[in-house]
Amino acid sequence: MSATAAPAGQRVSVVIPVLNAGPYLKALLKALLAQRPEPPGEIILVDSNSADNTRDIAAAFPSVRVLPISDFSHGRARNMGAREAKGDIIALMTQDALPRDSIWLSALLEPFADPAVGAAYSRQTPRPDAPLTEIFFLGYHFPDGPAIRREKKGAEQLSFQTVFFSNVSAAIRRGLLLRFPFDENLIMSEDQQFSRDIMNAGFAVVYQPKSVVIHSHNYSLKTVFRRYFDSVYSLTVIFRDHGIGTSAAIGLRYLRKEFAWMLTRHPLRLPYYALYVTAKASGTAAGHFAEKMPDWLLRRLSLHSYHWRRKSAATPAACQANGKP
Repeated sequence: MSATAAPAGQRVSVVIPVLNAGPYLKALLKALLAQRPEPPGEIILVDSNSADNTRDIAAAFPSVRVLPISDFSHGRARNMGAREAKGDIIALMTQDALPRDSIWLSALLEPFADPAVGAAYSRQTPRPDAPLTEIFFLGYHFPDGPAIRREKKGAEQLSFQTVFFSNVSAAIRRGLLLRFPFDENLIMSEDQQFSRDIMNAGFAVVYQPKSVVIHSHNYSLKTVFRRYFDSVYSLTVIFRDHGIGTSAAIGLRYLRKEFAWMLTRHPLRLPYYALYVTAKASGTAAGHFAEKMPDWLLRRLSLHSYHWRRKSAATPAACQANGKP
């Protein structure tokens, strides 16, 4: 396969979960349809009852299909889109990610020339208004350079670093995603769960930095706490029974490099950075104990309170109270 061609005879479907995506959607759809040598065969928006002009924008693009979803989770929305898609390869995007150029898709598809590759993901670069901590985070986890192939070797135990994968911008063989769907009960990090599963099944995951999206967040300190709370809880659930632990040494190494970067380049921002690290560390610590917390506290600490309401409603006592088996 050439550097600009999709896998021979294979069709690509793009799946994007959306909620009130109006500020981003038109630019995103235009960028997707401008891909060369050819745009994706179809674009599916999985819409969580948007109250803005998301559907009006989508209606102006004939190749875009909208699927409503009433009971959202990150895994459920993506699984729904994959089931309904016609493509052989599913390209996943988030509504706030934007392809940087017209080769985003063709570059992302290059690794699939190897049948052992089950998934690939893009490099992420920050928006102009991204905070310094986000700039460092993206540069650390999504560096420029050659492609990186990750796979399980023999009886080797997978590490968290090995299974790292991001469905902010990624491509997956549809048959593989149907075989190993995203866990619909996870609050987040369903991409890490999927990567773990396909690597254990013998498939490789490729980081493809030639495929680039613009994507970053500008979180408040409160949101930083909540996001790390949710993330650490999710990773604890994902890796608890699979022999993969989140290493404190990895976190400390990252922290040392981040601090050195801030100190040498942006020393005047160190007071804010101290608050950021406090919020991040507090959320991380709390996330480790989430399973021991009462539901009311979980809903207060989480960025995704709907997850805990759903989980509480699914307990045996709640089901009996509602007359459900």
